[in-house]
Amino acid sequence: MDRVNFKKEPIVSVVALSSSACSKTSEHKEKLSATERTDTETVTDNSTALHPAKASVFAKGKELFAFAGGCLVTYAKDAPLRHDAVSKEGDFAHYIVQPWYDWFGRNKRVTTSRALNTITLQSSHGQPERPIINGGGFNYAGVYGMPVEYESLHRKCLDTLPIPGAAAPLVEAALEQAVVAFWSAGCCFTTPTGYQSNILAFTAILDDDWFVLMDQKSHSSMSTAAYLSNAGGRKKFKHNDMHDLKRLLDEIEGQCPNIMVAVEGLYSLDGDIPDLAALYALKTRYNFVLCCDEAHSFLSLGTTGRGCLEWWNDMHPENTVPTDLIDIRTTTLSKAVGGIGGLVCAAERFYPALHSRAIALRSTGESLATPNMLQALWVLRQPERLTPSLARLRAITEYCHERLERAGVFVYGERTSPVLPIHAGRPTKASELSHVLRKQGVAATPFSKPAVPMWQSRVRIGMSAEFTDENVEQLVDALIGSCAVTGLVRPRRTGPACSTEPSKGPPFQWQVDDTGLLKERDDALRYLDRLIEAQRTQLAVPGIDDRRRGGHTSRLSPRSVIDAGHRTRGQYGLGSGSSRWILGTYPPHLEVEKIVCNITGQTASMVYTNTEGGLMSTVAALCRPVKGCPKHVLLVHKAAQQPILDGHRAAPRDCKTEKVVWNDLNDLTSILQSISDGKIQRKSYITLVLTLPPTTPCNHNTTLEALFTRLLTFRRKLHGLTIFLDCSSPSSFPSSEPFSAKLPLPQALHYLATELRARILIFGSFYQTFGLNGAFLAGDGALIDELRYTSRFYVFAAAPPPFMMGMVADALGGEC
Repeated sequence: MDRVNFKKEPIVSVVALSSSACSKTSEHKEKLSATERTDTETVTDNSTALHPAKASVFAKGKELFAFAGGCLVTYAKDAPLRHDAVSKEGDFAHYIVQPWYDWFGRNKRVTTSRALNTITLQSSHGQPERPIINGGGFNYAGVYGMPVEYESLHRKCLDTLPIPGAAAPLVEAALEQAVVAFWSAGCCFTTPTGYQSNILAFTAILDDDWFVLMDQKSHSSMSTAAYLSNAGGRKKFKHNDMHDLKRLLDEIEGQCPNIMVAVEGLYSLDGDIPDLAALYALKTRYNFVLCCDEAHSFLSLGTTGRGCLEWWNDMHPENTVPTDLIDIRTTTLSKAVGGIGGLVCAAERFYPALHSRAIALRSTGESLATPNMLQALWVLRQPERLTPSLARLRAITEYCHERLERAGVFVYGERTSPVLPIHAGRPTKASELSHVLRKQGVAATPFSKPAVPMWQSRVRIGMSAEFTDENVEQLVDALIGSCAVTGLVRPRRTGPACSTEPSKGPPFQWQVDDTGLLKERDDALRYLDRLIEAQRTQLAVPGIDDRRRGGHTSRLSPRSVIDAGHRTRGQYGLGSGSSRWILGTYPPHLEVEKIVCNITGQTASMVYTNTEGGLMSTVAALCRPVKGCPKHVLLVHKAAQQPILDGHRAAPRDCKTEKVVWNDLNDLTSILQSISDGKIQRKSYITLVLTLPPTTPCNHNTTLEALFTRLLTFRRKLHGLTIFLDCSSPSSFPSSEPFSAKLPLPQALHYLATELRARILIFGSFYQTFGLNGAFLAGDGALIDELRYTSRFYVFAAAPPPFMMGMVADALGGEC
């Protein structure tokens, strides 16, 4: 197909130049001045990193007027009750984010099918809609589908092997070896989620003699990991701006003996890729360690799916970089692989630090689930299938870019990037575009603050090699038509240069030998079957107890729970395909949340993919300014779990929340007395974190009854109170006890909420009771609404696998 050289009208301004594209400051300034335009025009200079121009005063005023109207509508819907948020973030989430995000209830996204090329969503009336194109998924290489023979292997895996991957060492070792070979790395370690792969890498390597420099648009998990580490310094450079990175490298030179530069292989909300040639030149000069998060570039970029480095050398044969340029890779299994979990791949010299830290993290938490390891091995054992799939992915991606460009639709990023971030500008425009696209047969999610700047809101489309030719044509037609309906593109004159008509005939075909692929698939099936049998045999050997697996249980779930896992996997697939905020909400998630509310007696709940990540993220989100209170005090017991302490460290620097550690009941009483007397500061809000049952020694006499009696004494003098009950401590409950026995009685919680006028939050772990990955948070409805928006692990991490939530729902079902 001939490429049409059609220049769009400018809508963006160049804010950062790659060193390989434009190295002179004068050229940079010239391009900046040349691209100062209104927010309704577009340009397409693919040699530079492009961003939308600032919204005009009129556009911002129009948006604020729309926000005001939406607030009034939401306020009226709340009547006769009133939403009583603790913080401004809570108000913003309730009155601005949620109404516009789901278009006032008309665009709620509950997925009722597998996350393949087409999906079905639940309508506002609760019934499944017609199948529509899945534009919100990450099935880049098209490997989410499960042939019948492979489905039977997953049934065998769930029937015979434990869920925790740490209790299946042969399977875990096989995956690590496969990844090491895939990337020619020195070592590999697994994590329960992709979010935690960055936490492992950063906290293992960075100490006070390291300085870390991160791209301004690095994933939330990178920022969190940097603050959880003991790094001697942390700074961010402008997105993909190698000049700014060089400035910071010059600035910090000599401050620390070691420097890490952290980037992403593919920035999924911008569609761009780091300038590896410039990074290579800087690394040669400054001798830093390069860490790359390949979450979206793993199995989506490069001829064989090896990520951004392979893509760079494919695209720049005249300016290639060494294959060992990247020292540390982190990635996730929740995107292209179709499972959930994380990987850390690194050079051999980092093995001791990563090994030590991985053991420490695993000893107190969850591990990568065995079915997800099986899925990763299934994909990596079929390289001949990946190569043509990725070739098709690139072809359909370039085709979509070309047609959208000709139609005047601005798409961020590289033409070969498998994500298409469609610029909408105003948040309400992004929401409207998402709603119109759904009516046109495409599921896509709007993005605004905090994922992207408010005035650079957009709708993101994830491409998939599984898209049929008809899917591709329908997708592009829907995008162009929807952008026209929403006023994001102007009507175009007709003519060859402006035509948006598709090419005649199917432009994409599979160019592969089916026979060769079938043989490779059969070999992969036989290999996995032998691996499952070998692991089952090893587990049956007497004398291999759970302690040798770091405390991770090797016992199987009850038969009914396993059957529930089979049913939900058969209906919804293995992985969720995205986060809850995108298209990762399935009926099993909602069912578990409903059951948890019934058991705890609370009005709202939410589920997390992982216990440690959820606990840390919840505490971090609770550390924020509170309305009407100049000071917020977080009271934490000295024996609190590490994720609680990490939560305060990971909180925003301007959270205005002071952490105070208490030792015993008398110490807590003294602290409360100081606060109530105004010695610390008047109008202080208290968030009290408790572990149930208490982990403190018996002689402290910190029983719940005595504690709540003391709180009642001070409550009238306290301006506000949230009680956060952590019921996830590994040492708190034997696994033989029923789930409900690990929680305070609903009547007791109601008493606390009414007599103490306290906001209640209860955090619990499914893993500690059932051996199933995941956790829940239940409590005050206003707080849960806020945390769905502010808890980073909930917003940015992949949703819990539907099959896992199906098992949890069955395990919980007998206690309702």
